[in-house]
Amino acid sequence: MGRITSFYRLDLINNFYGLDSPLRPKLANRRRGLYAGDIPKLWSAMRLAGLVVLLLLAVPAILAQGQEIHGVFALQGQKPMTDAHLRATPVAGQPLGRRLDFWMTEPGKSDAIRTYQTEMTKKLHVVMVSSDFKTFLHEHPTLGPDGHLRMTEAFPHPGTWYVYADGLPKDLNHQVFRFDLEVGSPGSMQRVLPKTGMGVQVGPYEVDLSSVRLHSGMMSMLDVSILKDGKPATDLHPYLGSPAHAVFLNASDLSYVHVHPMSMDQMSMDMSKDPPPMPENGPSPSDMMLHIALREAGTYKLWLQFRGGTQLYVAEFTITAI
Repeated sequence: MGRITSFYRLDLINNFYGLDSPLRPKLANRRRGLYAGDIPKLWSAMRLAGLVVLLLLAVPAILAQGQEIHGVFALQGQKPMTDAHLRATPVAGQPLGRRLDFWMTEPGKSDAIRTYQTEMTKKLHVVMVSSDFKTFLHEHPTLGPDGHLRMTEAFPHPGTWYVYADGLPKDLNHQVFRFDLEVGSPGSMQRVLPKTGMGVQVGPYEVDLSSVRLHSGMMSMLDVSILKDGKPATDLHPYLGSPAHAVFLNASDLSYVHVHPMSMDQMSMDMSKDPPPMPENGPSPSDMMLHIALREAGTYKLWLQFRGGTQLYVAEFTITAI
C-alpha cells in the first residue's frame, strides 16, 4: 500500500478519523502520513460534512415555506362541500407569531375558491382555541383576489391550537374546518371544563343563561341576559352586526356549532332569512336569545362574545347536552 506524504501529514487527519488502530502508521517521530486506502473514508466524511452544511443553510428556507395542513370538517350535523387548507408560516423574530393563509377548493380541483358570502359582516371567521380550552381567540383574515384569506396571529402562549375556519364559499352551504396547529412546544390535551352555574361574572358585567342543560337532537331556546350593577346593561353595542357572537365546541369530538344571538325585536322579523346587521356603534339590547340545536349529547364549552362600552368581553360556560 503506497503512502502519500504530501497530503495533510500532521495528526489532524488521523485525529479526525480516530485512527488509533492498525490503520495508523506507527512511526517513531511525529511526522505521519495518510495511506491511500484512507482516501475513500476522507471523501465520504467530506461529502457528509458538505451535506450537513447544505441542510443547515436550507433550514431557514424550509421554515419560510411554512407548514401546510389539510382541514378536518367540523360543522356538527353537516357534510363538507369543499376541501380546506392552511399554510402556517413562522414570523421572523416572533417565536409565537404565525402568518396564516387559508383557502378552500372544490373537490377534485386545485384552484382556490375566490368568492365568499359575507356573514356577520366578515368573509371568514377564524376561531382559535388552545387544546386545554382555556384560551379563545376570534379573528378575521383578509380575502385576496387569488381566493386566499391571510392574517398574522401572535399567539399568547405555545401549545396545540385548534384553528377553525368558518365561512360561506361561493353559493355553497356553511363550511367549517378545523386545523390542528402546533405553536412551539405541544400543549396539554386535557380539556379544562369547570362547572359553571347559569351566571358568570365578566369584568363589570354578569352574564346569565336560562339554562346550562340542553336537550340534544332538537332546537332549544336559550335566553341570555347581561347585567351591570345588578341592572340590565345599558352600554352594550353590537358585535359583528349582532347583539353577541356564540361558539359551542363539543369537548369530545371537537365539533363546532356557531350561533347568532338575536334580540327580541329581531325575533319578530322574518325568520327565513338573516336579519340585517345592526349599526356598529348603535345600542344593543341586554336581553337576547340563542336558537341552538346540539345534535350530539355530551359536554360543550360555550364562548359568548359581546361588546360592553368600548371593550370586547367573552363569557365562558360549560354546557351539558342530554
